[in-house]
Amino acid sequence: MPITDLFSNNRIKSILSSYLKNDIIPHSMIFSGPGSADILSFAKAFSKSLNCLSLKDDFCGICKNCLNIEKGTFPDVKILSPEGQYYKKAQVTYIVEDNFRRPLIGKRKMYILKDSHKLSENSSNAFLKILEEPAASNIFILLTNNLNGLLPTVKSRCQILNFQYPSKPEISKYLIKKGYNQDMVNILSNLSGANIDNLLELDFNSLMQKRSNVFTVLNKLIRKRGVEDVLLDLYSKSGSREKFIDYFRELVNLISLFLRDIIVLKLDKENKHILNIDYKEELVNLSEYITVNKLLFLIEKMEILLRDIKRNLNARVLLLEFIRSYTKREIEDV
Repeated sequence: MPITDLFSNNRIKSILSSYLKNDIIPHSMIFSGPGSADILSFAKAFSKSLNCLSLKDDFCGICKNCLNIEKGTFPDVKILSPEGQYYKKAQVTYIVEDNFRRPLIGKRKMYILKDSHKLSENSSNAFLKILEEPAASNIFILLTNNLNGLLPTVKSRCQILNFQYPSKPEISKYLIKKGYNQDMVNILSNLSGANIDNLLELDFNSLMQKRSNVFTVLNKLIRKRGVEDVLLDLYSKSGSREKFIDYFRELVNLISLFLRDIIVLKLDKENKHILNIDYKEELVNLSEYITVNKLLFLIEKMEILLRDIKRNLNARVLLLEFIRSYTKREIEDV
């Protein structure tokens, strides 16, 4: 499987192929983009291309090295994840020390850091040492869906490749190949703008249940019926702050799409281009309870709420304040 067969982001594929053909490989790179762009697959493909036993400027996908990289058992390609909310000091210390060791069997030694924005300030400063003076055979690829979460000093030492969301036709083609029927494809491709990180691999029934849960929250929010209990209950059951942030980010993204559809329907109830087409009747009914100004206000407040929660402010206090500000504020009708 050549690099050109990777899913979407043709510009990035051209850049990586150019690096390989011209043998000009940056020692430090940042792959920044949504999970739906599958940046990990690009990083693994690049690692295979640098260590493939059969091809020089690409990867075959079937040689021993390629197969072991895919399985995660190749000793010279290390894929790391944060242990908890952030990368631990011991993880960064290991990378710093291992940086000075030569590859065991491969041509290049690769370090792929998932969620690299979860490097703490101290870890990032320690990591800077090897970004400034990496061993000649070593390549570092930092994966992130939050480029602003990385220190400027780290970004300045890396070649940054910005991945884009796959287009709807690309997603539709991909899903049809996976065996989804056309109704499922229509729903999933419409949701491609929801920034659902694992959209391409998400179980369809699981996503439908999530959307049902999210619509329940939205319905209570717009009708101002028990939303405080719903959100606080979900917060208490999430188990950890990190899990709650992941849940709430997805909730905000999905609710934003529902709200967008309500705005469209308020302007034209016969509109055939709403995204959540399977919820059209419910959204038409819900549109009677809210004005456009209130909808825009709600979208803005939820985005601010998500931003503040990510900044490690007290999530429970923020939720309560959000509910009060929404349910008590009167917005003039349009």
